[in-house]
Amino acid sequence: MMANHLVKPDSRNCKRSRESEPQVSDSPQVPSLGKSDSSFSECSGLLYSKETLEKDLSDMSKEINLMLSTYAKILRQRAAVDASYIDELEGLFKEANIIENFLVQKREFLKQRFTVITNTLHKESA
Repeated sequence: MMANHLVKPDSRNCKRSRESEPQVSDSPQVPSLGKSDSSFSECSGLLYSKETLEKDLSDMSKEINLMLSTYAKILRQRAAVDASYIDELEGLFKEANIIENFLVQKREFLKQRFTVITNTLHKESA
């Protein structure tokens, strides 16, 4: 296993990209006019790759911004719904508190009435 690692180079550790390696093609090539032409074509290839990369990055940035703004819009909508639920719950709690106070008062009134009735019955029976 160790021998395989030494025989096969790991392409992930290579600093140069595959694009910069010379490519062998089956089509006949036009003879080169000199070393400067070859380096010019290599530079123009790198510039093209850089321009393509910049365009792709720009497109990806626009897409990410669109996704983030859509996500923010969804979060705002959910926050608005949550706020309306909170308002509705606060209204229900107020109403429940009012009903509770009414029932407490009603219970006190009924206790007083039963006390009066009980006292009246005790007076009549005595």
